Amino acid sequence: QTEDFPIGDIPEESEIEEAIIQDFSLELKESVDLSVPFIVQAPFAEWDELHKEACEEAVLIIANAWLNNQELTKEQVEEQILASVKWQQDNWGGHYDLNVSETVKLANQYFGIEKIYITNVDSIDNIKYELSKGNIVIVPTAGQLLENPYYQQPGPPYHMLVAKGYNKKGIITNDPGTRLGADFIYSDDIFFKAIHDWPFSLDEIKFLSNDEKAEEVRLQGEKVMIVVEKEQ
Repeated sequence: QTEDFPIGDIPEESEIEEAIIQDFSLELKESVDLSVPFIVQAPFAEWDELHKEACEEAVLIIANAWLNNQELTKEQVEEQILASVKWQQDNWGGHYDLNVSETVKLANQYFGIEKIYITNVDSIDNIKYELSKGNIVIVPTAGQLLENPYYQQPGPPYHMLVAKGYNKKGIITNDPGTRLGADFIYSDDIFFKAIHDWPFSLDEIKFLSNDEKAEEVRLQGEKVMIVVEKEQ
């Protein structure tokens, strides 16, 4: 997650093997608001380079805490962020932006999360369908398109957050990119427009400014999501 991407021991890039077909046999509920822990990716408001780029770690920490019915202290969050970053540095050669495939690998290999998969987002109802089933959804976005007034402007070129519900106002999220991100609601239109995967893999060397990164995410990033299932 720096301006350059040195080659290291990196995970192989994997495509979405086969899109998960949503049959919508489950009728969408009028509203959903799952009980999901909230954390900030900079728990002590230290927005240095590591913490600015720790949204992928943060959403997986949220998912893991949700799966294990845990509430985490700021100290525990900080410890887990630093430990997961160190694991990436030791195993993948650095701390970089991760696309959805690499985020799932981190979930599997470091956090031990197994019931997690990637699928396409053709409409906002794809997200609502998973939430209606009781699943949480990790969403990759072109962060500047979210228009969150609490971000350091103009916002992150690439950002991940957790969708935990929806109502008439929009999608309810736990957004680790701001201390005011608990239960933050994005309108359906803005949220869908912002969904974009990180279009680069760890084995690609890129020398892009933040503006160029943001533009590439907006232009190239696919509309996909990561679904996390919990044993009922």
